[in-house]
Amino acid sequence: MTGYDRAVATRDAAAHAAALDDLAGTLTGRLVRPDDEGYDDARTVWNGTVDRHPVAVAHATDAADVRAVLTTARETDLGVAVRAGGHSGPGLSVCDGGLVLDVSAMDAVRIDPDAGTARVGAGAEWGDLDAAAQKHGLATPGGVVSDTGVAGLTLGGGTGWLTRAHGLACDRLTAVDLVTPAGERVTASADDHPDLFRALRGGGGNFGVALAFEFDLVPLPHDVAYCEVWYPLDGLDRLLADYRRRTARGSREANVSPFVAPRPDSPELGVCFMGAHAGPPVEGERELAAYADLGDPVESTVGRLPYTELQSMLDGDSPAGDRYYWKSIAVDDLTPDVVDVFAERARALPGPRDTALVWPMGGAVSDVAPDATAFPRRDAGYVLNFECAWTDPDADDAHVEWARESVAAVREHGGDGLLPNFPGSGTGDDAARAIYRDNYDWLRDVKTRYDPENVLDPSGRLDPR
Repeated sequence: MTGYDRAVATRDAAAHAAALDDLAGTLTGRLVRPDDEGYDDARTVWNGTVDRHPVAVAHATDAADVRAVLTTARETDLGVAVRAGGHSGPGLSVCDGGLVLDVSAMDAVRIDPDAGTARVGAGAEWGDLDAAAQKHGLATPGGVVSDTGVAGLTLGGGTGWLTRAHGLACDRLTAVDLVTPAGERVTASADDHPDLFRALRGGGGNFGVALAFEFDLVPLPHDVAYCEVWYPLDGLDRLLADYRRRTARGSREANVSPFVAPRPDSPELGVCFMGAHAGPPVEGERELAAYADLGDPVESTVGRLPYTELQSMLDGDSPAGDRYYWKSIAVDDLTPDVVDVFAERARALPGPRDTALVWPMGGAVSDVAPDATAFPRRDAGYVLNFECAWTDPDADDAHVEWARESVAAVREHGGDGLLPNFPGSGTGDDAARAIYRDNYDWLRDVKTRYDPENVLDPSGRLDPR
């Protein structure tokens, strides 16, 4: 809301004082209001561009707390934003003038090594799950930054280093324990509430408040093969053409992403091929070594490292509180026109921490039917990400405009479709249609069935009918 600040939030909290007092008396966790100490910490999320003021932040510790918050929301007509990891780029985990339901304390992770499964609390981060699963030589696809929340990434689909080999995070999901906006606790799976389960796999947090997730895990060695190879920028077009050929004939265990960014310890832009291999390390090193043979690399590392280290090696690139904006677009192939446009936009990075990146799809992602889950564009060959990170608020427009104009330029050459976790800041019907495409209509049906009053979408990302 434009102009919505702490003073307005304080006024609105006072207007709902009786209901909030009742909620505070019910919660086992803490209810934080605008006049309370810790309010600013409670409303602050990872992306520093997001500055929103909820009427209250409710810290939940169990299903009863979640149900109490949803009951209060319905009775007061306040929207609810759910915060787990708080790592949402567009800030979907906080809202102006509504309630924030913080489930970060519900972070237990339980691994059943014999069954090869995990039960993960909605407040857990990927680093928690990775560490617990790797003790048993297991893993599941999930992100590339360890402090990303399991909930948000999974509900939006979830790409990571294991994606081509084993699918999206939501593809390994077998059940979600949640509370619906009406206050009913259900377990959604392929057998129970299958329509809801289908929607939760890529459709975001529009349908209920997750308490826990159950995943099928996959075997993964403690050490995995990885590569980080840097080339001069002047070979970008040729390097991307070579990359396309190698990806097409390579194994699905290899997940290699080229990106343009300033080289380490240098202001000069370079092209980096960073990737990992989900198979035996010996085979992985052999396949990834080919990316060090595309020309004369400036720097080259092909070797092994613990999977948990791989999952956290990029954490330092995105500290909490800095300013971020991402936008993505899917393409069927890296055609010459797409490569030309990508290269042109990459050479015009507006800041020293910005990145233009190619993420490979295909493999196990495309094994799943396009309408089997809510996740769009399973038929895409690649996703192009334009990612910005900076600290000066005066530079906001330059970064956002570069990312938006980059996506628009790719769209003119066949790019089509946004990813739920990398949409930029768009909301409303147009954004939802652009994200969910052919899945949009049935997702609205599910939204209408489980959240007809739109309690769970203060952002306007997906409205009921």
